[in-house]
Order: sequence, then C-alpha cells, then structure tokens
Amino acid sequence: MKSRLPRLLAPALLAAAVPVTYALAQAPAQPPAKAETRAGLPRPSPEMLTRLQDGRMAMIKETLKLNEAQLKLWAPVESQMRTAAAEREKARAEREQLRAQGGAAPSLPDRLERASQRMARRAEQMKAFADAFKPFYASLSDEQKALAGIVLRETRGHHGPRGHGHRWAMHRGSGAPRQ
Repeated sequence: MKSRLPRLLAPALLAAAVPVTYALAQAPAQPPAKAETRAGLPRPSPEMLTRLQDGRMAMIKETLKLNEAQLKLWAPVESQMRTAAAEREKARAEREQLRAQGGAAPSLPDRLERASQRMARRAEQMKAFADAFKPFYASLSDEQKALAGIVLRETRGHHGPRGHGHRWAMHRGSGAPRQ
C-alpha cells in the first residue's frame, strides 16, 4: 500500500509558504546606508580617490622616468587628467542624487539629448587632452612611448578601449544616463 504522506505533505508545505511569501512581498525595500559600487563594495571616499589619483600620477612619472623638460610638458597633461576625473566624479554624484530622489525614468528624447550633451562634453575634453598630450608625447623616447601606451591606457576612454559606446542612452532602463 502506498503512503499518503507525499500527497498530504505538498499542500501543507504550499499553505505554509504563502504567508511567508506575502510577508516578504509587503516588506519595504531598505535603501543602502552607504553608496556602493556595482560589486557591492563601499564606494571610496573623496580623500581615498584623491590618494589613488596621486599614486597613479606618481606611478606614471616614475614608470616613464621623465626628465626636467618632460616634467614641464607633463604638467598640463596631468592637469587635464585630474580635471576630467573631477568632472566624472561630479557627474557620478549628480546621477546618484537623481537616483536617490526617484521619479520616473527620462523619456527617450530626453535620454538622447543628455547623451548628445555628454558626447559633446567628452569631445571637448578629448580635444583639450590631445592638445596638451601632443607636445609631451613628442618629447618621449621610443621606450617611453611604448611604456606610455601601457600606463596611460585609461585615457582612451575611462572604462577601457570600448568606452561607453556599447551602453548609451537608448540601452538604458530607468535612472539618469551614465557618463
């Protein structure tokens, strides 16, 4: 004779799970206490970001073994890099503030307009960087140029060689567009 236990157990488990599921669905979502990166790690403080940037600049100068003349040409390049980083951080803070305020997602025309503005700003930044970088690069030896291609890789787009071309306004869901 077969046991009736499995036939009775399934409805009992289902009946017990319904109130738990309902309670979890009703619980309000708690906002994170601190801003986090996509990996779930705490976002570095502005002081930490400044220290990391200072270290990166020192690493670039040390790796390239710049002489006095090259250091003079490096100063405008470093200034452009720091300015771009500060603008990215400002834009990130603005996006975070918009997300915290909630609200409806921008319409497609609004996202396209914002993307156009970001691209225009990025083109201006890249032109200014290129103008500062050309004389510096011309002063480097062949070995320094090879090393510069490695240590300055980030200047090709702040998220790798593809930049953000594969994730622009129309592919975004809700929230403010990324920069």
